[in-house]
Amino acid sequence: MDVAVRILRLGSVFLLGAIIGAAMVQSRLWHDQVQLMEQTRRARLDAQHWQQESLRLRDHLSAINRRNERQTYVQTVNLEVIKCPVPLIDVKAALEPFTESLLGVPLATVKLELIYQLLQNRYIVLGDTLYRVDVKALLLSPDVTILLRLTPLAPNRHA
Repeated sequence: MDVAVRILRLGSVFLLGAIIGAAMVQSRLWHDQVQLMEQTRRARLDAQHWQQESLRLRDHLSAINRRNERQTYVQTVNLEVIKCPVPLIDVKAALEPFTESLLGVPLATVKLELIYQLLQNRYIVLGDTLYRVDVKALLLSPDVTILLRLTPLAPNRHA
């Protein structure tokens, strides 16, 4: 009988340990989930803030255009990609340092050749692949539109 009691105690201790372990794992997973939800909330607030800031700046540029009858300024630069092999947001992020410099420039001083040379045959790494940018069309207005084609060249071996 003494052996049966010992086995019962060991089984009880094992079961109690499993329950406590499962509770600790559940607690940790819940904590991680709460942190992820908080990070998601903060990211959404940041995105909303920057979207509002973008709208405010666009409205500000529009107001400048209305005040200066003789000059119109570049307000936005839109990138469009033919058969985009990667998310468009990644392409925009990679080319933003180049397109951002056009914002607020008087439209009369912008040269199409300058925009073309700024992006044509530029190489960018997106994900683990190297792409060459080919400019297919340009539309020059307060809302500049650039039509691009990305040609994959080689996977990035250093990533």
